[in-house]
Amino acid sequence: MTSLGLLLILPLFTMALVANYNSFASAQEELHCPSGEVAFVRTTNPNPICLDQSTAMKWEGYGMGEIVGEASEPESMEAPETSQQKAIDKIMEKIANGEKLSTSEVRALEKHVQEVEIQPFKEQFYGTAQTGQEAQGTVSAMQGASLNQVVSDTFTSVQDPGQGHESHQIAIILPPSDDVYVGRITFSASEPVQYVTIHGPLDAADIGGQPTWSPDGGETTFALTFIDNGLSSGGWYFAGNALALHTMSTSPFTATVNVAYAQVADGVYHKGTVATGTVTSIPDPGIGHESHSLALILPPREIPYQGGVLSYSASENVQIVSLLGPVEEGDLRGQMTWSPDGETYYALSLIDPGTNMGVENTISGNAIALHSMNPDGFTATYSIAGLH
Repeated sequence: MTSLGLLLILPLFTMALVANYNSFASAQEELHCPSGEVAFVRTTNPNPICLDQSTAMKWEGYGMGEIVGEASEPESMEAPETSQQKAIDKIMEKIANGEKLSTSEVRALEKHVQEVEIQPFKEQFYGTAQTGQEAQGTVSAMQGASLNQVVSDTFTSVQDPGQGHESHQIAIILPPSDDVYVGRITFSASEPVQYVTIHGPLDAADIGGQPTWSPDGGETTFALTFIDNGLSSGGWYFAGNALALHTMSTSPFTATVNVAYAQVADGVYHKGTVATGTVTSIPDPGIGHESHSLALILPPREIPYQGGVLSYSASENVQIVSLLGPVEEGDLRGQMTWSPDGETYYALSLIDPGTNMGVENTISGNAIALHSMNPDGFTATYSIAGLH
C-alpha cells in the first residue's frame, strides 16, 4: 500500500471532536506517553491514546483526530535495547514496591512479555529451517508484527466517505494500514450494522469486477468485503487492511466493541503466512473440472496450512476450495477428489457461501484456492492470515 493511497483514504473524516479540548486536557495529564510518542484524541472517541509521532501526524492528516501534546525527547542516545531494558527495570521496581502502573507502562510491559514469549516460536519454526535471505525476511516480518492487541471502546459513526456511500454511516475501528489486521471483533450497536474490511489499494490492472470502495472519486480504489447479517450485536472474524462497522442509514449509530487482533506485514510470522493480493482465475486443471475456473491462493505443499482466516471480494459468486492430501489410492472410498493428472489425488473440501464476498475462519488444508463453475473466469482480491 502506497503512502499516497493512505494520504487519500479518509479526506472527509474532518468532523469536530466529540468533546472540547478542556475536557480531555486533564485526561492527557494522566497519560504519560513513552519517549518519542505523543497523546492523540480520536474523532470518534474522546479518550487520548499514545501514538508514535509519525503515525499521529498521518492520522491527524486523515481528519481522524488531533494531537494534544508534544512528543517527549529521547532521554539519551544509548542503544534502544539498553533504554528499553532500563524502562522495564523501572516498571518491575514499581511493581515490587506496590506502586500503580500508568497506561503506557502497562503497554510497555505487555510488549516486553510478548517479545520474550515469541522467541521460542522463532526457534521452533524458523531456527534451523531457513537460512540466508529467506531467514532474514522471516525475522523482519516477525519483528514487524504487533501481536495480541486489544481495542475496547465506544465509537460514534460519521458519514461514509466512499464513492456511492455518501448516504451511509461508518465507524472506523482499525484505520487503513499497509499491514494486515487479523483477529475477531465482538460488538453491541444501537442498530443492525454491517461488517466491512478493505484490501489494497489496488493497481488498475487488479480491478476486475470485484466490489470496490474509493474515497476520492476512483483515484484510489480498494477491494471491499461487506457482510450484512442483520445483527445489532455479535461477532466476526476478520482479515484485511482496515476494519469498520457500517449502516445504510443517514443517521449516526453508536457501537461498543472489543477487538482482539494482530497487525502483521505481508510475509511469514510465528502463526503463519500473511498476505493481501489479487488473483485472476485460470481454467481448472483438475480432471472433470475443465469447464470450471480456479484461482490458487496458497499452492500445494506436504505440510498442511492450518487454522487461518480468509477474507475475499470476487467478481462473481465463488467457492472456497481446500485440497487435502495427496491421498493414497487405497484410501479413496467415495469422498470428493481432485486430481491434476489422474495419478495424484487430493480429497476435495468445497465451501460454497453463495456470495462474491465473505470471510472464512476455519480454513486449512494442503492447498487453498477460490473456484467457480463458470468457465469465463473471475478476479478476486483477498487477505489471508494465520496459516502455519
